[in-house]
Amino acid sequence: MIRAAVLGSPISHSLSPTLHNRAYEILGIPGKYEAIEISEVEFPQFFAEATALDAKVDWRGFSLTMPLKEIVTDALTQVDPLAKRIASANTILIDRNIHEVNVKILSTDVLGFNAIFDRLTINQDSSVAIFGGGGTARAALAALDGLVNNISVYQRSEKRNDLVKNAVSLSSVNLHDFNMLNEISGYSLIVSTLPSTASEVVVAKIPTELRADQVFLDVAYSPFPSSPSIAWQKAGGVVIDGVELLIRQALEQIRLMTRTNFEPDQMYEELRTHVMAVINNR
Repeated sequence: MIRAAVLGSPISHSLSPTLHNRAYEILGIPGKYEAIEISEVEFPQFFAEATALDAKVDWRGFSLTMPLKEIVTDALTQVDPLAKRIASANTILIDRNIHEVNVKILSTDVLGFNAIFDRLTINQDSSVAIFGGGGTARAALAALDGLVNNISVYQRSEKRNDLVKNAVSLSSVNLHDFNMLNEISGYSLIVSTLPSTASEVVVAKIPTELRADQVFLDVAYSPFPSSPSIAWQKAGGVVIDGVELLIRQALEQIRLMTRTNFEPDQMYEELRTHVMAVINNR
């Protein structure tokens, strides 16, 4: 039986248990995926106990949300090079036998963004902006790296400037103070990784009319839909909601944790239907 969980704080809003457990049902694999409230302070001891050779639970892996995405790349050693470069990881894989426990730490957020961007019309001259500079924002930067020449990043603090710059090796990053955000109608793609508390600031900057090819990707899914997404769609632009990224990044986690191959687009559609039903019934 597969045992896995999403870790973070706060964690009660997470839809990860909903979609992972549904995936186990679709695949016909016995498993239990849960949400565990773990703070940054509590994580080291939890991780040590979970990955011990004599651990009480045979964990297959963990999904990570804030604030753990950023700390694991500094605190742990078994980190994938890409996750190390963007200083963000959202997945821990555990492979256990009677003699040893092998751990791998990586980011499927990048793969989730890749799957989304592959479906968009993006070229070197596309005008792209990212709101935020945290781990999810840097995963988006890594996925966009090389697809476009220049990426504008709007942050509320300069403390992550070096981390943001390190997330790309091919594209150029232009850093801006989020408080100086004025005109956003010129961007063909905006990726917002901001919390819902900043939603109204973004809404105030959205024009009343947009081109039909202008895309707004909001990674937030609680509340759903987000107020910026509603305003963007009302103005005529295209919205990609946070549920899509949630599922796209989870597909690789599911494959790795179940050690099973499946058709990703079909699985996406089945999980999307299930997750939206849960959201609509909240």
